[in-house]
Amino acid sequence: MTPSDAADIANIALLDLPMRQECLSYYLEKNGPRCLVELFAQFIGMANSVAENCAEMSDQVLIEECGVHPDKFTSVNLPTIIGACQGVMIANKCDPVGACYGCAYRLGSIANQSPIATSDAEFMAHEQKGFLCHAHLDDQGEPTKICVGHAKATKTVAERPPRQRRGS
Repeated sequence: MTPSDAADIANIALLDLPMRQECLSYYLEKNGPRCLVELFAQFIGMANSVAENCAEMSDQVLIEECGVHPDKFTSVNLPTIIGACQGVMIANKCDPVGACYGCAYRLGSIANQSPIATSDAEFMAHEQKGFLCHAHLDDQGEPTKICVGHAKATKTVAERPPRQRRGS
């Protein structure tokens, strides 16, 4: 990414959605589709790098500042671009009313943008045990109830009519 492109993205990032769209349209007109594709590809790489650096920094803080031995954790469950994309897909499965603030099914929550939480939620959709809420824990720190978002998503999927086959 060029310094000029980085400056453009930094300025665009400060704007609301309609203004970001307008600025990117202008970028497209000025530079062409190939440059916009390159800019977007570079931006995704940068976003992935930022997420990786956040994970590394949180591990470092746990070790150096909190005295947690590295054997005691397998890294912090942090948001990533892939997790955020998975989160959009699972959040679309239900209305989050009644779910906890940090619910994996609540669009934009930390868990909703975490690849581990969103993958677990999808995997548990096929398990009888269900996906448990991490806002309600027992004295040992174990979840005690089914996630409201997960229960609603499972019910919504069960209520949908089967997909019609192509050409039907």
